[in-house]
Amino acid sequence: MRGSPVTRAIELLGDRWSLLVVRDAFQGVRRFEDLLSRTGASRATLARRLRSLEASGVLCRVDSDGSPGRREYRLPAMGRDLFPLSMVAWRWERRWAPRGAGIPLKLQHTACGHDMQPETACAGCGGLLVLRDVEHRRGPGRLPSAATRRTRSWRLSALTAATHRGSQSTLTHIADIVGDPWTPLLIAAALLGQRRFDEFQHELGIATNILSARLELLVRQKILARRLYERHPPRHEYRLTLKGRDLLHYAVVLNAWGDRWLTPSGGPAYHLVHRVCGRVIKPLVRCSHCHAALLPGAVTHAHRFRRSAQLAQAPQ
Repeated sequence: MRGSPVTRAIELLGDRWSLLVVRDAFQGVRRFEDLLSRTGASRATLARRLRSLEASGVLCRVDSDGSPGRREYRLPAMGRDLFPLSMVAWRWERRWAPRGAGIPLKLQHTACGHDMQPETACAGCGGLLVLRDVEHRRGPGRLPSAATRRTRSWRLSALTAATHRGSQSTLTHIADIVGDPWTPLLIAAALLGQRRFDEFQHELGIATNILSARLELLVRQKILARRLYERHPPRHEYRLTLKGRDLLHYAVVLNAWGDRWLTPSGGPAYHLVHRVCGRVIKPLVRCSHCHAALLPGAVTHAHRFRRSAQLAQAPQ
């Protein structure tokens, strides 16, 4: 996993505020004050995240209606390509967020006119992706050496879905899990079969105190389950729960986005391969009814007491 596109994607998007900014951008929110209200971030934090997303190419700033001085944020091609990720995040949140969490009750695919669930399939063979059929293999790129690996000091946000101050609560529960760069890396390692403390530490180069805290968080969130495998001395391993295994779709789609936009010239160090067809996985997030790819502007969502609102196709 070291040197993989998903690692670089997490470094760019793996914090709570970046996830919520992208969420809102897909719903047509473009101005700083509106993003401030919906995300619940402080002004300084939001300004930093917007600068980072703009510098990376996920967002761009343009004059509003051609008026200099009135700037708004739009999604260029790199940002719009995150739409499948927003769909699998919605699917996970709809299944696992607590009742009454403000998650849209259903999605409708306007291309076929039916209510649907986003599905994640292998574009090569059309089969739905399940964990037992996904494996990782060495790619053409080089793994970073110990000397060149960056020492990370990412901090866990104190905010959670329960204390969220923004006006829009959708996707705040998945942000509790993947809105910190260490936790999705741990989940990715677990999805690739690692279970023990030493294995996680060796793979990620993470300090023991940070690793202990993140493992405890994932156990508390019921993403991982702690299992005793040795009694003298007591040693535990960490296994994915059904809730944790269901994050496969998020990890695969994020990895594919990283492959497209963040892979170095030598290629990725790892590939995810679909055992069913033997091909490198190119995930297709599609409508469960007509099996067409889900695109911005072709999906609506319905709240319990609101009329359907189109998920915006951000202008270029």
